Amino acid sequence: MRSTFTKKALLACIACGLSSAAVASSFTNHAGHVVSGQLVSLTNGVAVIGSRAYPLSVFPDSEQVRMRALLCVPQKLPPALEARRVALRERLLRSEALAKAGAKSSESAAAHRARLEVVWRQMLDNAKIDDATRAYWRLRLAEDASRGIPAKKE
Repeated sequence: MRSTFTKKALLACIACGLSSAAVASSFTNHAGHVVSGQLVSLTNGVAVIGSRAYPLSVFPDSEQVRMRALLCVPQKLPPALEARRVALRERLLRSEALAKAGAKSSESAAAHRARLEVVWRQMLDNAKIDDATRAYWRLRLAEDASRGIPAKKE
C-alpha cells in the first residue's frame, strides 16, 4: 500500500534542500570532504563558513578562487604587476606633491593622473588575474596595499 505521506515528505525534503542551498554553499577540501554553510568571511588566511573557521590552506586553489568570487575579495596581485602598480603610485604621488607645492599646475597634475590611471587600467586588462581582483584594483591605484588604506590626500 502506497502512502501519500511519503510523497509529501519527499516534496518537503526537496523544498527544504533547495531553500537551504540558496543560503548556503558547499566547498570541498583537499581530503575530499564537503564543508557546507554560509560563507561569512575570508580574512588572514581563514575562511569562516557557518559558525566555524577553517584555514584556507585546507581548500584547493579552485575553491579558494570560488570563495573569493562569492565575497568579491581580491586576490594578491602578481609580483610583477604589484611592482608596476607601486611605481605608478609613486609617480602619481610625486605629481600631486609637486602640484601642492606649486611647482606644477593642478590642471597638469590632473592630466598626469588621468594618463597614469589609463596605463594602470590597461595593465590590469592585460594581466592574468580574476575579474574580482581586476574590478577591485581598477580604481585603487593610489592605495597603499601594504596597509590597505588609501594614500593621504591633504
